[in-house]
Amino acid sequence: MQSERLTEFSIYLAQRPGELAGLLEASAAAGVNIHGLCVTEYKDKGLVRLIAEPEEAMRHVCESMVESGVGPVVESPVIAFDIENRPGALRDVAVGLADARINIQYVYFTTPSPGRGSRAVIRVDDLTRGVEAINALEWPDHAVK
Repeated sequence: MQSERLTEFSIYLAQRPGELAGLLEASAAAGVNIHGLCVTEYKDKGLVRLIAEPEEAMRHVCESMVESGVGPVVESPVIAFDIENRPGALRDVAVGLADARINIQYVYFTTPSPGRGSRAVIRVDDLTRGVEAINALEWPDHAVK
């Protein structure tokens, strides 16, 4: 299994109508393509985690939003990898990381892209070892490709 390191942007937004729409509109206007998105609640704010390209354009959008009072914005290294669409696929990854004594901080999925299945985005406590452990995983013989 091959993985890649990506930059994830975490943006804290006020809990009011239009905040997410504003972020997405600013991203679209800057020509940013969002590949992965996860929105959760954190205390009195909304927490938006996203994977986007070009990263520099997304970084500029985030900086502009911080200047207008949104934030904070945090950049974090994450691991992304294609994941099979079958029962137990994520369990296999979790077990492999647990066996390597690597903690999963969170995980979410991106939408499938043409010619590929879904991708998992995962943040772990040791990125280098996490990449090595994920790259060393082999899917079971019964896996559906």
